[in-house]
Amino acid sequence: MADLSTKYLGLNLKNPIIVGSSPLTATLDSLKKCEDAGVGAVVLKSIFEEQIEGESDAAVDDSQEYLVHADAYGFMKNSSKERAIDEHLTLLENAKKSLQIPVIASINCRENGSWIEYINRFIACGADAIELNHYIVAADRDVDGSAIEKNYLSLVKAARKKVSIPLSLKMGSSFSSLSNLLLKFDQLSIDGVVLFNRFYSPDIDTKNLSFTSAHMLSSEDEYAQSLRWTALMSEELRYDICASTGIYTGETVVKQLLAGAKAVQLCSALMKHGLTRVSKITAEVSSWMDAHEFTQISDFNGQLAQERIADPSRWERTQYMRTIMGGKKD
Repeated sequence: MADLSTKYLGLNLKNPIIVGSSPLTATLDSLKKCEDAGVGAVVLKSIFEEQIEGESDAAVDDSQEYLVHADAYGFMKNSSKERAIDEHLTLLENAKKSLQIPVIASINCRENGSWIEYINRFIACGADAIELNHYIVAADRDVDGSAIEKNYLSLVKAARKKVSIPLSLKMGSSFSSLSNLLLKFDQLSIDGVVLFNRFYSPDIDTKNLSFTSAHMLSSEDEYAQSLRWTALMSEELRYDICASTGIYTGETVVKQLLAGAKAVQLCSALMKHGLTRVSKITAEVSSWMDAHEFTQISDFNGQLAQERIADPSRWERTQYMRTIMGGKKD
């Protein structure tokens, strides 16, 4: 019988399936359902610094008629922020009391600011690890690529100074030299990265000539980018890689593990097909391992990473012409 247990961020997981930050991890009831479905760990729904600021501003706007004193504005704004933060902290505390699997707290932060306070409070409430969720839309033409990378490095450096528990970063892929940046994170002693985040994307409604949002859930063919970068970097980094986006089947999980991922995060597959998909995926992974006579994940983890195959350049080729001409193999 295949043993699917693994380690991610130094945490013991009964299998490599993690439910990523999403509506599936936003309430205690849904978190319990995730555990009952058989996942290895959960990442709590992110606390959004921007959202908390927005909610506190809205609360102040709704109470304008009562703000006759100058001090009232600051009091109302701060109390509203505290309520929002307390809701997240209460969820974390209750999850830690109720669940046996690791609980990872997620913080979506804009700048090197109040998120540090959130981290300290999450740690005090018993989070098993912290996942930073950071994204910058490089839309300012006066800001060059190196400044964007420095922002990420500054974020990780500041967090590492404050966080004694495992620390990971969920990030996108839009960097001029992703491999170089990932190596620099290693120098800052981060414990893991999640490749890659799926961000909100704007769209246009041509019927109503209006702004709208694109479909947020991933499709089954979107795992290729995280697979490539996992394979390219897993053997070069001290820290763990967790693969994300487009992971729907046990076969895709096996691919990510062969490339060197220590775990995978699921969201869209579970949103579309329900939590019963977890047992289907783990059964597929177990069946594959039995067929190849692997007793544990470490027997094959990273076996097809770039440094461990005969032709490492395969992971770097784009092979555009070969693809459109029928996908002939070497």
